[in-house]
Amino acid sequence: MKILDQANLIAPDYTNNTIANIPATIAALFGAALFGAAPSGDPGPGLPPLRPSLWQPLLDSGEVSRVVLVLVDGMGQNLIQHLATDTAWLANEAHVADQITSLFPSTTVNALSSLWTGAGPAQHGLVGLEMFIPELGVIGQMLSLSPSFTRWPDALVEAGLDPHTFLRVSGFAEALASIGVPTYAVKHYSLVDSALSKMHSRGVKKSVGIVTAADLMWQVKDLLESQPGQKMFISAYWPAVDTLSHRSGFEHPAVAAELCAFLQLLKSGLMEGISPQARRGTVILVTADHGQTITPLEQRIFLEDHPELHSHLFMRPAGEPRSAYLYARTGRKQPIINYFADRLNHAAVALDAQEALQSGLFGPPPHADETSLRIGDVVVTMRDGYSLLSRKGNGYIAKMVGRHGGLTAAEMEVPWFAFRLQ
Repeated sequence: MKILDQANLIAPDYTNNTIANIPATIAALFGAALFGAAPSGDPGPGLPPLRPSLWQPLLDSGEVSRVVLVLVDGMGQNLIQHLATDTAWLANEAHVADQITSLFPSTTVNALSSLWTGAGPAQHGLVGLEMFIPELGVIGQMLSLSPSFTRWPDALVEAGLDPHTFLRVSGFAEALASIGVPTYAVKHYSLVDSALSKMHSRGVKKSVGIVTAADLMWQVKDLLESQPGQKMFISAYWPAVDTLSHRSGFEHPAVAAELCAFLQLLKSGLMEGISPQARRGTVILVTADHGQTITPLEQRIFLEDHPELHSHLFMRPAGEPRSAYLYARTGRKQPIINYFADRLNHAAVALDAQEALQSGLFGPPPHADETSLRIGDVVVTMRDGYSLLSRKGNGYIAKMVGRHGGLTAAEMEVPWFAFRLQ
């Protein structure tokens, strides 16, 4: 959209340059062209692979039989550049080193949903951290699947949300299984049995719970070593970089220490520690779901400080502080857009939600029927440094130093490192 270009914001290109294009890329490495399908079995949405230069060189040494995707939550390209000396080995030793983008909003729940389906956010229907679910009459927090006003894990499941059918496309692991490639999910043990994991893990052969980064590397290595020559896809997810960046900002020494320790374990514990038999036909892909930007406390915008804007809203916003979905009272959509343009243009860009959807900001059609309801009437995405909050919200959320969800380069640009072990 032109307004995003003028604001120096990055709209995702779902044709071949986002993390949502990774599943089709993995399928292509296995020699298959796979797209999502609707739960009914009818052909459904799916995105094509990344541009060929990002993955075809991995096939120069022959067929690929095993792919490991290492997803480091919150490891933006800005963090890689900030730690250029410590991370230089990634680019120096990778067969392909480049960057791609996150999607919109640049947040974990819909990013993981795209990685586990191969579909864009508008296609699978999970479009944000907090999302209005009309059939339940509640704004749900989609990491814990609880009402946003409390923390009651999986309460939405108890209220009737079915994690096996909530995403309106089939699972990527199901598609891989149809071509004889089993999928293994390696993630923190606290996540393995969550409703969100059940939503993502349809078709997964085995989920492996881990405790530490060293444990993650050992478990991935054990899967590869125990089945040399056998086809497999391993998804390995590590959240600590994102957690620390929220608390202290991506430039904090604690974030540097965590990422450097993780990458050293990746290098010595997995990539250099694996046997020749297990290396054969193995590819390791390293990327992130999004980056983070610094959001100073003095750049917080509270809805309660803007009573005129607040009066136009039908209910509290959904989404998150960097990209919010606003629900307008009858006839008040344009006044909301005008208010941001006139009073808050320095901090935010407001878009007609349906125009944003049709423009492809959330991905190409076919769109899930629920998507248009879940993005409200006005989509507000914040300029660098700003957050949109309520004073009645969670105290920890209000005090976060690092955030994501928006369309700035810091949030959108993520690294892409592809290694062929043998």
